[in-house]
Amino acid sequence: MLSRLTLSILCENRVVNPDLMAEQGLSILVTTSEGKLLFDTGQTGTLLHNASQMNINLKKVKKVVLSHGHFDMSGGLHYLLQEVTPLEVYCHPNLFSKKYKVREDNEWVEIGVPWEKAELEGMGAKFILKTHPKEIMKDVWISGEIPRLTGYEYIDETYQERVLESFIHDQLHDDLALIINTVKGLVILLGCGHSGPMNTIKHAMRITGNSKVHAVVGGMHLHRAPEDKIDQIIYHLVQLNPDYVIPLHCCGFRFINQLYNLLTQRVLLYNVGDSFTLD
Repeated sequence: MLSRLTLSILCENRVVNPDLMAEQGLSILVTTSEGKLLFDTGQTGTLLHNASQMNINLKKVKKVVLSHGHFDMSGGLHYLLQEVTPLEVYCHPNLFSKKYKVREDNEWVEIGVPWEKAELEGMGAKFILKTHPKEIMKDVWISGEIPRLTGYEYIDETYQERVLESFIHDQLHDDLALIINTVKGLVILLGCGHSGPMNTIKHAMRITGNSKVHAVVGGMHLHRAPEDKIDQIIYHLVQLNPDYVIPLHCCGFRFINQLYNLLTQRVLLYNVGDSFTLD
């Protein structure tokens, strides 16, 4: 189990420091005694600007984990490869499937990876495609596909995938999490948490055999969720008694507000430039 860990927020929807930039997206630099990796890359080159302002040398990064194939998690990889190469990129085989969102006006908007796989490979990306859990650094795992076992964590049917000339409901099987096994418990990173935070946490426990949750960090895609879904997730999350929850990106005010009322100081509202350290 790791005894030292730092998570640095390079890209996130919120910012306070005027020298840093925010955008819809997420990118977290994970630093352990074994090395550095990036969890997601945001949607543009914002992570490069912020890393420079934070005096972080991204050239020491050798691995990237992409949580799923939406533009706000994967778009920054193109810009990162202009500065840092080669890179091992861990992701699900469905990352590059054609993904769409049906808006309220019934317009279909493409929301998938904005770059072709061959172009990124030509820039120095080596894609390592995984559907099962894999330890990619000591005590650092990618989840592989996350079983959907709860009835209340479901994928909105406005998410669609194009297969040949047809559109089908995108169940986002490419949704992955990063699982870090530490002496204080599990630290679990979610991109948007489309599989559901509870499904993800339980899967992390099965992979590691560790039932203690130190921190849940990242997006949980609840900003437009119905109240009953938010209530169920909060109820079950509180039962796990995590030391910390760091809601980012797409968690939404309603979820954060209700969770803070229950866990108070254990809910950390982080912005671009903030860091979480275990030492």
